Amino acid sequence: MISTINFQEHPTNRNVKVFFYTNLEHANHFESLLNDKSIEFEKQIDDQGDQRIYYGIHISHFNDAKHLNYLTIGKFRNKFIPDVFFRYLLITVSILVVGLSIAGALLSE
Repeated sequence: MISTINFQEHPTNRNVKVFFYTNLEHANHFESLLNDKSIEFEKQIDDQGDQRIYYGIHISHFNDAKHLNYLTIGKFRNKFIPDVFFRYLLITVSILVVGLSIAGALLSE
């Protein structure tokens, strides 16, 4: 199963949420954001398993940490249409289709 959410319940402590990253650059960015906001965390690196980097955050800081997590994901996301030409072509065609449909609706009456 593919998981797009990178946080979960702590396996033994109900007062802690665990955020995890597989990319070291993403994890370092998230950690720096946590430090900037003065949010306390516990860090663990899974050296023997899948090399994930785990951050344990107390639930009192969960909403702030979740916001920082989304900022981290947004910083490193890929563009939906990476090629600039095709991106603007799609926007142009969409505007053209909407314009033609509005013109057709106005002229049909």
